[in-house]
Amino acid sequence: MQNLQQHAEHLMTRAELYLCLGQALIPPVQAGYHQAMGEALPADLDELLPDTGAGQQLRDAMQPIADHETLLRGYSRLFLVPPYPAPLNAALYIDKSMMGPSVVEMEGYYQRHGLAKDVSFRDTPDHLALQLQFLALLLASAAQAEDDAATHYLEEARDFLNRFLRPWPNDWVRKIEQEARDAPHGAPYLVLGRMIRDSLDQDARWLQAQVPAPESETQPEATELAEASAAVAASGAGNQTDCARCGKPFAASGDLAGMMATLREKGLDASHLAVCPDCRAGAMGMQHTNPQFKEIKTP
Repeated sequence: MQNLQQHAEHLMTRAELYLCLGQALIPPVQAGYHQAMGEALPADLDELLPDTGAGQQLRDAMQPIADHETLLRGYSRLFLVPPYPAPLNAALYIDKSMMGPSVVEMEGYYQRHGLAKDVSFRDTPDHLALQLQFLALLLASAAQAEDDAATHYLEEARDFLNRFLRPWPNDWVRKIEQEARDAPHGAPYLVLGRMIRDSLDQDARWLQAQVPAPESETQPEATELAEASAAVAASGAGNQTDCARCGKPFAASGDLAGMMATLREKGLDASHLAVCPDCRAGAMGMQHTNPQFKEIKTP
């Protein structure tokens, strides 16, 4: 990538934005989150997204939210309480199931960049808060690196965003919109959802312009992977493989085997998917990164 230094400030700004947005999607269980969502985060958005009115939109949405308990009720109704109208887990949209094959793929990205299991994180690695945090890490790393290393981080950000963060936010935001009609306490999360969706779309286009993905390296679409998974599951063939971590043989599920077969047919590495259930169970979650970004402070 040519003249990366001229983009360093832009990359750090976007990294700060995604870290802030990711933290805003963590369950607001502490009382300080109400003030953070109503004051600190809007102030950060004024700076990170100037001339967009983003900060004021969030202030307006928070105005009817009287206290921390009301904010938590709105969050819980959208994301936590069955039937989970607008879940925050990407696999439910990409794979149509919890802990689908895409989660193993995400783990491969996290582990390549030195992120380890965080025992305090109680959700799965496909939670949107973690995905945004990881995207922030990649963008910040690109801003601080030089030449080939910077290009590598941007390519990783491009591929991660296109594979795991672009396929589903439109559907997610529509679900929040539908629920917010009857649950006005979820309005702040509708504002954030639209902001996340639009920001990801903008950055996907920007990254493609800076580090274009060769057509031969384009990741297969989710529908293509799903069709391949169904075909392999129906045939029952090709499901036996060796775990890339412990080396033990295991029978890959139809979904997992289908994704591996499709990636290999396209000349792409599928070793990160060959992970047995025992090793997968020991690698859920990721350790929180702590770059020097703006954070939503809680007392």
